Amino acid sequence: MAYATLPALPFELWGCISTYLSNSDIKNLRLSCVQFKNASILRIDRVFLSANPLNVEVFRCIAGHDKFRHGVTEIIWDEARLARGPHGFNESAEENENFSDEDEAGNTREWAQEYGSYPQEQILERHEFEDGCPKWFKHACEENLDVLRQRRGRDVDRPDHIARREQVLAQPTLRERWKYYQHLLGQQKDVLADNSDVHAFLYGVKQFPALKRVTITPSAHGHLFTPLYPTPMIRAFPKGFNYPIPRGWLNGPVEPPVAYHWKEYPKLRERYRGFISVLRVLANEPNSVSELVMSSNHLPTGLNCTIFDQPCEEYDNFAIVLKNPGFRHLAITFLIGGESDDQLDACWRSFLNERLRRVLDEAKDMEDFSLHTTVINNPYDDEYSAGSPERLISLQSFIPVDKWPKLRCFELSRFLVTQSDVISFLCALTKSIRFIKLSMLKFLDEGGDWHGLLKEMRTMIRENTLWADRDTRSQPAISIGLKLQNPQIGRAVWIEKQVLEYLYGEGQNPFLERMPLDIPWGIGTQRDAFEPSFERRNVPGGELENMGIYDKNWEYNASDPQY
Repeated sequence: MAYATLPALPFELWGCISTYLSNSDIKNLRLSCVQFKNASILRIDRVFLSANPLNVEVFRCIAGHDKFRHGVTEIIWDEARLARGPHGFNESAEENENFSDEDEAGNTREWAQEYGSYPQEQILERHEFEDGCPKWFKHACEENLDVLRQRRGRDVDRPDHIARREQVLAQPTLRERWKYYQHLLGQQKDVLADNSDVHAFLYGVKQFPALKRVTITPSAHGHLFTPLYPTPMIRAFPKGFNYPIPRGWLNGPVEPPVAYHWKEYPKLRERYRGFISVLRVLANEPNSVSELVMSSNHLPTGLNCTIFDQPCEEYDNFAIVLKNPGFRHLAITFLIGGESDDQLDACWRSFLNERLRRVLDEAKDMEDFSLHTTVINNPYDDEYSAGSPERLISLQSFIPVDKWPKLRCFELSRFLVTQSDVISFLCALTKSIRFIKLSMLKFLDEGGDWHGLLKEMRTMIRENTLWADRDTRSQPAISIGLKLQNPQIGRAVWIEKQVLEYLYGEGQNPFLERMPLDIPWGIGTQRDAFEPSFERRNVPGGELENMGIYDKNWEYNASDPQY
């Protein structure tokens, strides 16, 4: 009886109900009857692209659809390529991606001959077959499960944990996974050969009249069974498909790789194929793109900053894109990495030569600017030093906030700073600023700290020497991000409420006076850039148990791992 009365609801009411459903639920609803199909319209506001024919096909179908193409506002380009072999000894070595597992038996040995005898043996050993697949493939799958278990930790079952465990239990055999993976590799090779993804992007830019944002990401695959973006390729995987999680651009497992000079290693530039193609198309074709997001989502990788060291096509195209009237949002992560001081100096030189500032000058309508780097610790000095003050690069020397009268949101992450320079920069921000996000900043030796920064800001606000031209309602919100005690990629402690209460109210400084870079338990919220459901208060394990987040009866059992 209930089923018979459901379609009788007003057409407009069904349309309203469908706005609360995900696209997957809407698809199922549309299949149930004609009335639901007519009342429930799919919301396709973003499309995906990568070196995969299914992603390209779906992209082109939407771009060619008379109705759906008008709703697309964002293109997300997945820069991650499926690995053809094991992680190398130096992730940014030239042609490192091209570890051979082709049909020709001699390819692996020929590639390995470029290294010494010991690395040769290791490389060849990793390509030996075990359980129906190369050892490197098997080890990568095993490592995925280890990471999955580590990321869950002591948490009680959440719906997303249960869904991932079902995937683990449904894993095909290694032989079956390897066979499917080889099929994906073949497809990837074909797309890279015929540039069908690049041609599709050009077609989409012309076909999507509402297109506003282009996102280029190396982290679309996220973690096992937890993709950052569920692309058509990923959604089509067999249930339980465990595979080496690909990362785009130059990347290392923990530490950032070397940022070799952009013009000296043309084959390394191929790792940034999507970035290069996007800039070329946007610079040369009419478009309405006003937002460009090139973020690593806290992975230890980014765009090679030496692009800004010397003239190159990518720099010129980047300048043209930012110069477009109405361009308002730029998010960018720069790779800062090197094995020597000279290599690191080449990275920082890109911030000092004014070429970066000149290109940012072009974005007169900038409203939202985010800059991340891959700096983890002091890249120069020993582990007990934060770095010499001589290494300071003044923020105003390369970020032209004086040219951005509409700036509303500013974000800075993983940069070498001093307290005084940050204060000077905050004072220079325009009256339009509404949100400031500072995370994982590295204060140089004798250059202040978080406790001192907030204390000085509070004093200046009360003395009307910082943001004196604003009323209470227009004071900017401040968010501060810190790494966890046990760091994991993508996870951080975020402090917002306590910062605002201290700066604008009668709250206490959230940072400890004796340890001015640290906060006590109870301050802030832990969040995961890959798992929204991970969010919890920053409190000790005992309190998490009392809150029902940690399992009180949890015990590590290697024979019965919890995923």
